[in-house]
Amino acid sequence: MTAPVLDQTWQYVELWAQATPAAEALVFGDERLNWQAFKSEMDHIALAYLDIGVERGDRVAFLSMASNEFLTTYMAANKVGAVWLGLNPKFTLDELRYQISDSQPVVLIAVREFMGQDLEPAISSLMEEFPFIRKVLIVGEAFAGAENFKRFAHHPRPELEALLADRNLAGKGTDSALLMYTSGSTGRPKGVVHTHRSIIENIRVEAQKFNLHNDSRALLHFPINHVAADVEIGFGAVMAGGCNVMMDSFHPLESLQMIGREKITLLGQVPVMFLLQMQQPAFGSTDFSSVEQFVWAGAAAPQAMIDVLSGICAKTGATLITGYGSTEVCGFITYTGADASQQQLTRSAGKIAHPFELKIVDEEGHELPDGEVGEILVRGAFMFREYLNKPQETAKVLDGEGWYATNDMAWKDEQGYIFITGRKSEMFKTGGENVFPREVEEVLESHAGVLFAAVIGVPDDLYQEVGWAFIMRQPSTRAEAGELLELCQQKLVNYKIPKRFILRPELPLLATGKVDKAALKKEIQSLRDPPV
Repeated sequence: MTAPVLDQTWQYVELWAQATPAAEALVFGDERLNWQAFKSEMDHIALAYLDIGVERGDRVAFLSMASNEFLTTYMAANKVGAVWLGLNPKFTLDELRYQISDSQPVVLIAVREFMGQDLEPAISSLMEEFPFIRKVLIVGEAFAGAENFKRFAHHPRPELEALLADRNLAGKGTDSALLMYTSGSTGRPKGVVHTHRSIIENIRVEAQKFNLHNDSRALLHFPINHVAADVEIGFGAVMAGGCNVMMDSFHPLESLQMIGREKITLLGQVPVMFLLQMQQPAFGSTDFSSVEQFVWAGAAAPQAMIDVLSGICAKTGATLITGYGSTEVCGFITYTGADASQQQLTRSAGKIAHPFELKIVDEEGHELPDGEVGEILVRGAFMFREYLNKPQETAKVLDGEGWYATNDMAWKDEQGYIFITGRKSEMFKTGGENVFPREVEEVLESHAGVLFAAVIGVPDDLYQEVGWAFIMRQPSTRAEAGELLELCQQKLVNYKIPKRFILRPELPLLATGKVDKAALKKEIQSLRDPPV
């Protein structure tokens, strides 16, 4: 069945509740909700929000990892005209304070426990500090000042049904629907506001590229403060009428078991997750026959990963897809095609999807010809509305014609495929020459003993800046600095060759699977200025 054009996220829950009421929609642990039950939960929670006094445009926050309540609270918030925000229970109290003080949610829903840790002390601190939080609801055992989420949500409220109907009539596709905070790798996290329209228009394209359908089953184990959970996988499956199979954390072995047991069709992960799964003895016996798409983003895929997944695809007919996107553009906006070459899968980030627009520009904003490195600018219906409470920051990156300056540097080939060279802010000058870290990292990652590389510009008295290369070794290998230096000398002009190689069994990673360069920069400072 093809979904009709609807302009608000929650309407797709109602669509599939009517079209396929008995089909599975949400799976978490032992709890399985079909579309009829999903709609029922959404409506109960929406009425509970109205009882609390949630108004159009208010924020509702959910502190948890992926679970069925993730999507029921999210869609219910959108149904009453509110904006939903996901918070990660791994956050420190200071990180939670910052995002809550900035977003000012009127409702906070939270799990009582996560990974053996009682969250009551942190939640109680937030309740005490922020009086704008009118109601705290706990998934699990409640405590003083809070109520049990399920009991509160399921209290009958027939007197509010007319108000809910009025809210639904007042809702528009241009209303704000979702708030996600950036990773904060270049400063304080910024709250990215998306509308129903930007979410739906992005997924309308993604559904075609990923071939999503109402028999799709997506594995979702990303944190719910991340665009992969909130849009690409979570809402992607909702809009297509498929099923989200959720895990509250990524575990290499358990996720492999889930793929076979739940007949997963869409497996979207960051490369490090695939690599960790491949290290499991059970990987070779995992039943991948149901998987239709293996998708990754966030970092370049090592050749070893592509080789293994290509072998699976040759047996099952599945496809490999990678692409490029960000929180601000609501997920993927570029995609590799089914006919993508090995080089395009390992080095490129795909090409812009119709009807979206992309151009590569120089420092003056002039479009560059193919093959020349510049900043990626994009435009389309996927665009975020604003950075919450930061109009000046919004104006810096969104121009009057709707073009978003991504801060990502790349070049484009004659087929339209883009090749990322790094963040604009990561480019460094050595001896007056520009060095793009990603170009050097790709050379280093071509070595069989290198899993990930991170090249960072470090101040230097003679050259202004020089490159330091942090290397995460492939397990059971022993790449050495001399080998990597020789490889760089063969592949790179002299000024691009790192002046120092630091090899490790592990590097710090962000939740996105990218190397945490901010953490490495702090370490560089201590390495340059050792204690006396």
